[in-house]
Amino acid sequence: MRVFIEEKKFGDKIIFQNASFEIPELSRTAVLGPSGCGKTTLMRILSGLDKDYLGRIESPPVNPVILFQEDRLSERISVMSNLIAVTDDRNKALSTLASLSLGGEEKSHIHELSGGMRRRVAIARLLLVDSDYVFLDEPFRGLDDSTRKKVSSLILEYAKNRTLVFITHDEEDLPILSSDNVIRL
Repeated sequence: MRVFIEEKKFGDKIIFQNASFEIPELSRTAVLGPSGCGKTTLMRILSGLDKDYLGRIESPPVNPVILFQEDRLSERISVMSNLIAVTDDRNKALSTLASLSLGGEEKSHIHELSGGMRRRVAIARLLLVDSDYVFLDEPFRGLDDSTRKKVSSLILEYAKNRTLVFITHDEEDLPILSSDNVIRL
């Protein structure tokens, strides 16, 4: 995918001007930079969610899946109901929960879970959706080191035949998700 952004702004604030980016097919691309530099905006443009810019995308994703910074779960329903919203395969959903150390939590309501548990439910939901591109915005937010390692191996397995783009402000995340392409903002 090649992206050419002549201009992207919010009000009078210019976010990108005459910028170009390349995301090689099947790559593990990190978008790295400090808070507020446009990482999430770039992800929204790359994934097709933001079309309010001057420019173009060559070979855009056909069927992207996105893990946002916010978990975007339905708070008042169960963990399983959140997963069934994206898959009919209850057994696969249970297996995915177990792989994320959430076995037995399928009947829990989201508002009853800790922040790290919510994050893992959001990741479980992502892992249940078929896609060609995987976009992750600060995927390890709220996770401890051992959980981060477990989650990263599951994400890498899922992304094996997909293009992965992940946003981070932490250089330490680059080797964890095996980045082979880095966009620094």
